[in-house]
Amino acid sequence: MLDILLLAVLGCVLGVITGLTPGLHVNTVAVIGLSVFPSLELTPTQFAVVMVGMAVTHTFLDFIPAIFLGVPEEETALSVLPTHQLLLQGKAIEAVKLTALGSLLGLGFALLMLVPTLILIPLIYEGLRGFIVYVLILAVLFLILREKSKERILWSSATFILSGCLGIIMFDLKILSTTQVLFPVFVGLFGLSNILYSLGSKTTNIPQEQFIPLKMKKGYLSSGFLGALAGLLVGVLPAMSPSQLGILMYGLLKSDVRNFLVSVSAINTSDAIFSFVSLYTINNPRSGVATMVGKVLEFDFPTLLLLVGVTSFIAVFATYLHIRIGGFTMNVVGRINYRNLSIATILLVLSLVYLITGWFGSLLALLATSIGLLPIFAGVSRTHCMGVLLVPTILYFLGF
Repeated sequence: MLDILLLAVLGCVLGVITGLTPGLHVNTVAVIGLSVFPSLELTPTQFAVVMVGMAVTHTFLDFIPAIFLGVPEEETALSVLPTHQLLLQGKAIEAVKLTALGSLLGLGFALLMLVPTLILIPLIYEGLRGFIVYVLILAVLFLILREKSKERILWSSATFILSGCLGIIMFDLKILSTTQVLFPVFVGLFGLSNILYSLGSKTTNIPQEQFIPLKMKKGYLSSGFLGALAGLLVGVLPAMSPSQLGILMYGLLKSDVRNFLVSVSAINTSDAIFSFVSLYTINNPRSGVATMVGKVLEFDFPTLLLLVGVTSFIAVFATYLHIRIGGFTMNVVGRINYRNLSIATILLVLSLVYLITGWFGSLLALLATSIGLLPIFAGVSRTHCMGVLLVPTILYFLGF
């Protein structure tokens, strides 16, 4: 048992690295891990423990680049604007604590729902699969029409269509794997575009409040519960992602900034559990890490319980690290010239894009950046950039 705990902590360390490195997705490391697994002196179970420890920690720590640098991944893309709202108010540490709280609530509710979902997931999977395309179409129409004015609706539609075309191109060319291609695209749509725009405006170092007590509001519990339910749907429905469910929740529930952050982080972490439940119940892994684990391990009920236990164990460390590192980052960032930090971040991210995805990925990142700037200058919601995933998903289910 001691070796399992030590390997889980090793996975936690890897999760800190992937979470804090702008744009580096945990799935990328999981693919590398699978390729070197035969040369490692690890049993399949031990390898799975390392991967799970990494994945769970990553769901906590990957909010920190989104909060302080504006460089998101797919799971945290929608949180960039809300976290920056708190950053501009001098309340970055509150954003850190809210995302930690949301992740813990998502984990807690997922554990409470664990036994019922063993029965519900197969039923939901079969029952809703034929209707998901209509849900997505209605969600898209709702989010565009809520812009109200004709001009804003026009710009929203243009943003959605252009990002959708980008999504079709990136999946249809098949030059990069699905895991690789999402990296430059989301970095461009939500990260580089945001940083470039901030470079063109006057920026000052905003003093951050050092101590903001997090008061447990009644709405946080319901937001965490709804986030866990959305994480369940991510773990069940084909082609659905945390960001897509985040869109639906953001538009339908009209959450305030704080409740929205709790919900999105709850989706992110609960999905880490439900993806393994899906692997066990319907043999359909809904995350890259679950897929890698399924390739090396015979996934039975004792294995599921072991990995759920590892998830709960690591969540304690991840919460502590998230808050401590978030506080340290806040103090460091506040002492650095924001313009120089932004330029350094752009260079770092473009370097990572090139190293991981080559010239094609770099071109995708630049194209995505130009599309990501459109809603910023037009003054419409950047959620419409999620057409990059929604359009290919809708076309797939319509048979194209």
